Amino acid sequence: MCGIIAAVSSEEEVAPLLLEGLKREEYRGYDSAGVALLDGRGSIAVKKDVGMVRELEARHGVSKLKGQAGIAHTRWATHGGVSRENAHPQVSCDGEVAIVHNGIVENYVALKKALEAKGHVFVSETDSEVIAHLVEEGYEKEGDPVAAALAAANLMRGQYAFVALFSDRPRLLVGARYDAPLVVGLGERTRFLASDVLAFLAETDKAVFLDNKEVVELTPESLRVFNLKGREMSPKTRKETHVAWELGSLSKANYAHYTLKEIHEQPATVQAALAQDPEKVGEAAERITRARSVVLTAAGSSYHAALLMKLRLALEAKMRCEVVLSGEFERELPFIDEGTLLVAMSQSGETADVLEAVKMARRKKVGGVLSMVNAAGSSLVRQSDQSLLLNCGPEVGVAATKSFTAQVMVGNLMIDRVTGRESVGDPRRLGQLVERALESEPLMRELARRYSGRPDFYFIARGGHYPVAQEGALKLKELSYIHAEGMPASELKHGTLALIEEGTPVVVVAPNGPGYDDTISNAQELAARGAEIIGIAQKPHPVFKHTVAIPASNGTVAPVLEVVPLQLLAYFMATERRNDPDHPRNLAKSVTVK
Repeated sequence: MCGIIAAVSSEEEVAPLLLEGLKREEYRGYDSAGVALLDGRGSIAVKKDVGMVRELEARHGVSKLKGQAGIAHTRWATHGGVSRENAHPQVSCDGEVAIVHNGIVENYVALKKALEAKGHVFVSETDSEVIAHLVEEGYEKEGDPVAAALAAANLMRGQYAFVALFSDRPRLLVGARYDAPLVVGLGERTRFLASDVLAFLAETDKAVFLDNKEVVELTPESLRVFNLKGREMSPKTRKETHVAWELGSLSKANYAHYTLKEIHEQPATVQAALAQDPEKVGEAAERITRARSVVLTAAGSSYHAALLMKLRLALEAKMRCEVVLSGEFERELPFIDEGTLLVAMSQSGETADVLEAVKMARRKKVGGVLSMVNAAGSSLVRQSDQSLLLNCGPEVGVAATKSFTAQVMVGNLMIDRVTGRESVGDPRRLGQLVERALESEPLMRELARRYSGRPDFYFIARGGHYPVAQEGALKLKELSYIHAEGMPASELKHGTLALIEEGTPVVVVAPNGPGYDDTISNAQELAARGAEIIGIAQKPHPVFKHTVAIPASNGTVAPVLEVVPLQLLAYFMATERRNDPDHPRNLAKSVTVK
């Protein structure tokens, strides 16, 4: 949530770069946007407003503003409502410091009262504005931008990434991070600070990922990094990374939305997910095998992928295994010890609850941390003993699609090595099966037209297919804003049957194999009460009003083939209801605050 992009250049006007960077960070979710530019005459020009980046440009002509240093932001409201005053950048009393900020300043009330007592005047309801005033105080006292940022950072509690612009320092940016992402982009003439490499990837693929509790001073020619005690870090510790993601993958190509494009990319991404270094997979499998118990932690779609992984570990590897929502991880702490392996799963590697779970586990002397993540330089990767990358490229749509299927396949690859079983098979063959699952698109579009007006949807399945039902319900909620529940078919009689009425759509995931007959019996109970059954199955059945045919496969690969039609259903339900599937309301791609 929220996006930062800042740029400082030796010769370029940076406003167009900032605007493009904001557009590339729109996937993170936001409700207002703004920029601040140093115009070269010693003053900071601020343009901000509620609404989309394109509206900011239309109202204020941001791309035409002059300046070779600037900061920009997309805000997702936490403290204070959605208003122009609360949008970022926030500015100090004297107008000489402007900041953009992601995160939450937990002690902002006390800091604000202390600053007001000194004569500072606040114009917004945000916690972020205190940073501008703190930096102003520090700069007046120290006369040094880095010292001012350090002073502010050491007074704040909570989590933050912020970048400051100083009116009398035309070739300088200063940033700081604590439990929130901030990355440096190193272009030939222009350098960047951003929440995400996607923001500057069109300009450079060279990045430096800042570590936690660091302050950075950036000019067009230099990069200096300090810890929060003010000690400058050795240049040798600053590893320059060449970001592997292709710029072309950031295009929508011929698709109306990124979400649909990313659904259609899955034949390739499931194969890319399986293209792992065999030695690294072997090392991960050995970590799992050595552990006395395994705890998987994740949130959202990653949690459903973790459930699928747990089922195989428990049933096939006969291992003690638990899946814990990262936001509820504290309840698992009594069972964490040196014999526990923590497996943390996240697309972005910046999910606040996941990172906090890793911290808590480290304090309990966990035996090791293994992560599955898509972003190579993310905080989660740096906090793990070992990481396996999903290799699915940037996922711009807020709702997870290809990252979910990639997590499922990487998990399967590891478990195959643990059990000695070859369940995945030929990756090319798997890609072909996913292509066949995508052939359900016309039917899913038709079903969306038929059911887009229904207020409720239910998804049921049994055994290893139950997490797929949960994922299908989550996708529908995220994109269509329709109430949806995913549950084990066996739970229908414990309350849910009372909610079924004439015409209620129920998606029944019923592939061939164990549990099929029981699932069909549950579908018949639903149909007898007026439900209209949408069967996700290899073969039709009289109880199905609609049959969504999926290719035959083994139980390991089946969840991927089952979820693809459900992703398409959610997408078309969104477009049928005139929602923007790439930017669902109130949601952010990377939940970087708890």
